[in-house]
Amino acid sequence: MTLPQIIGFGAHKAGTTWLHDNLIDNPSIWPSPIKEMQYFNHRMTGLKWMFPGMKRQLRRLRNKFEAGGMPEIAAHYDHLLSIEMLTEEWYRAAYARCPEEKQSLDITPAYALLDAENLRYMNALLGPNFKAIYLIRDPADRIISAVRKHMSESGDKQFSVEHWLRQITEEPHRKRSDYEATIQLLDDNLADRVLYLPFKQVKTQPLELLRRVEKHCGLAAGAYPHASRVSHMSPRVHIPDGVIEAAQILLRRQYDWLERRFPSDFLKAI
Repeated sequence: MTLPQIIGFGAHKAGTTWLHDNLIDNPSIWPSPIKEMQYFNHRMTGLKWMFPGMKRQLRRLRNKFEAGGMPEIAAHYDHLLSIEMLTEEWYRAAYARCPEEKQSLDITPAYALLDAENLRYMNALLGPNFKAIYLIRDPADRIISAVRKHMSESGDKQFSVEHWLRQITEEPHRKRSDYEATIQLLDDNLADRVLYLPFKQVKTQPLELLRRVEKHCGLAAGAYPHASRVSHMSPRVHIPDGVIEAAQILLRRQYDWLERRFPSDFLKAI
């Protein structure tokens, strides 16, 4: 295929890097130029905050392939750097080298925030057969992990309960924790094309999880030598007493909704 047929929707801080890093070892997969292609969320919002980081990644990989004696691949990255980023032309060009006998992927956690119109556009662009994957992590654990990452990267040293609660209730963190809105949209627009996976099994049953992905996406069996490797461990930021409990209270609606949507065995593994 010349456009990705496996789309990872997140959730943010729920194992998407682990999923990407293992799937690119599968013999049926042609790796995307970078993990998070950001195309559909950029189309929806028009925001360009991701441009500098994506350009740095593309240049770094371009130089890596040139130094490794792979000029054709380096030229592909040169082309992506030469045309306007995150247009449909750019997105199509990114996957133009994917062989017909392989599948490619786009694992971008921000796609969990797509609205119905952009999910319909995704359907129209990629066709009716692409598969979706969504990893689900305990709501409070996920949002705390996200806030820890944000605070670590920003150099934030305010560790009071009040400051943590302000961070947890900020719109970006809150929206990414809205499993109800995300999953209802995925169910309505993609139905059984979505494979929902519980986060804890990334650690406890990584190979079993990857076999489920293979079956869902029609992939050949892979060896996955790094399946047990943890990706992007949360930084060491002190969590004050009471924050986890407060997050659980704030996210009570999400817990209640997940209990109505998924069986208990699944929820024990998120």
